[in-house]
Amino acid sequence: MSDKIEIKKDTFYKGSIVVLAVLLIISIFTGGFGIGAGSSSSGENANVADTGGNTQQPVNMNVFLSNTDLYPSIGPKDAKAVVVEFADFQCIWCALASGLPSWATTSTTNPSAKQMISRSGPDMVGSMEKIENLAKQGKIRFVYVPVSLFGQESVYAAQAGYCALNQGKFWEMHDAIYTASGDGPAENTGKFSKANLITIAKGVSGLDNAKFSDCLNNDLTLPQTKQATSSARGFGVTGTPAVYINGKQVNPLWATMQTAINSA
Repeated sequence: MSDKIEIKKDTFYKGSIVVLAVLLIISIFTGGFGIGAGSSSSGENANVADTGGNTQQPVNMNVFLSNTDLYPSIGPKDAKAVVVEFADFQCIWCALASGLPSWATTSTTNPSAKQMISRSGPDMVGSMEKIENLAKQGKIRFVYVPVSLFGQESVYAAQAGYCALNQGKFWEMHDAIYTASGDGPAENTGKFSKANLITIAKGVSGLDNAKFSDCLNNDLTLPQTKQATSSARGFGVTGTPAVYINGKQVNPLWATMQTAINSA
């Protein structure tokens, strides 16, 4: 009797299809189809989560909706459409979506920014700024989860956001940080050192600069910063910006988000 085991071709092919299907499902639920995971068109670290076509079922995001001291939000809590953005203040793609830096425009002359826009399409420029404006108008709820993925300056910037949140000025500081993103997309250049963030904060109307400086210099909001990033990673966020509308991950392009909001 021979010890040789034969596997029929059709059995092998069926088994291979099952394995590929499982891998596909895992990839979908872990954001495995993001643009530029770990790289960017200009050489900096950058991640754009989900390029679209993501059809998974909505996920429970209550942990990010119930604690406004950790995850600041604007807009009515009973809004039909709830947009959650996981973003890193240093992330050049997040800055592009904010539409706030001088280079985040379709008419930019900055070579790196032009390359980014060519890659993402013009619909990403200022897409999250439009979301923020809708929330300020009371039409949706917008939740921002500050994550720190790109190094120490990401941590400092998130800490600064929380220090401003302590004074009810998170969104003003949010806009100020992105506006101060420099003349072109770049990360870890020193622009978000503690000293520079304190200078940036001086442009926020109504902010007590002495309290802000004490908060940032003494790392008073470092625990919140670490917790937000830990929660985001635990949720499965590996790239930014990662955007969810009513628990479903969507492409961070304006047309896509607008369609999801209108369908809510």
